[in-house]
Amino acid sequence: MKNLLVITFLLSLTACSFFKKKQGADKDVIARVNDDYLYASDIQGLTKGLKGKDSTEVLKDYATNWVRKKLLLEKAKENIPDDDLGITKKVEDYRSTLLLYEYEKALINKRLDTVVSQKELDEWYERLKNDFPLEKDVYLLYFVKLKKDAQDIDNIRKWINKQDDEETARKLKGYCQQFATSTVLDQGMWYDKDNVLKNFPLSEYDIASLTGSKQFKEFKAEGVSWFIRIGDVMKKDQAAPPEFIHDQIVRAIIEKRRLLLIEKIYDKIYADGIKSKSFEILVK
Repeated sequence: MKNLLVITFLLSLTACSFFKKKQGADKDVIARVNDDYLYASDIQGLTKGLKGKDSTEVLKDYATNWVRKKLLLEKAKENIPDDDLGITKKVEDYRSTLLLYEYEKALINKRLDTVVSQKELDEWYERLKNDFPLEKDVYLLYFVKLKKDAQDIDNIRKWINKQDDEETARKLKGYCQQFATSTVLDQGMWYDKDNVLKNFPLSEYDIASLTGSKQFKEFKAEGVSWFIRIGDVMKKDQAAPPEFIHDQIVRAIIEKRRLLLIEKIYDKIYADGIKSKSFEILVK
């Protein structure tokens, strides 16, 4: 192999520099293959946080891999002319694809609306819910988890099951704001059984006895009081509740918008081309 390889690393006593200056240039060179150079500026950040021998080893490994790849590429060029494998066309096709991708990405970042309304979420949920059956039973929990130093717990015991009364509900909300670490009272949250057992002081017996209850029950764990109610259950293979597939629905909505936006842009470009007579289709 006629290629000349030079990889030189120098340690500076004052600045930990690993590079040799290229003859007649003002850049630091860490490797060379014939007339192709690898500069320090090409790999800024590679050794961030590393010092001394560790930094040298990282740079040496990178430079060695860079050299091996360059040598292999040159050997490939010597033995396989571009046109033999249609490489020139493949490169151009790839370049075109990459250019279109970057153009579409720039347009989408600038013009795509990513705000999704509750109405859209509801409509798409009705459309997609049967595509996402539950893999296990899930439970709708309402709960209050109090702080360890919560005071006047008798008050929440009186109020927690009388939320239909507006004044009582207001007092309960104020109490929870002051003395609770977690509160879910209005709409509840869905959990599968594994997560219920993991995150709440409930046994399987408790889950069964609470399911469908309209009353909160008090539980204690590690000196903390919980008030928990399980309002509903959805069985395995039923359509997942909206909360469980919220992210999938949002992604579906955004993807639909993205495709429509791209189609609209391309149609506009095509229409402009017709108007300006900038192209012809000669197939009859």
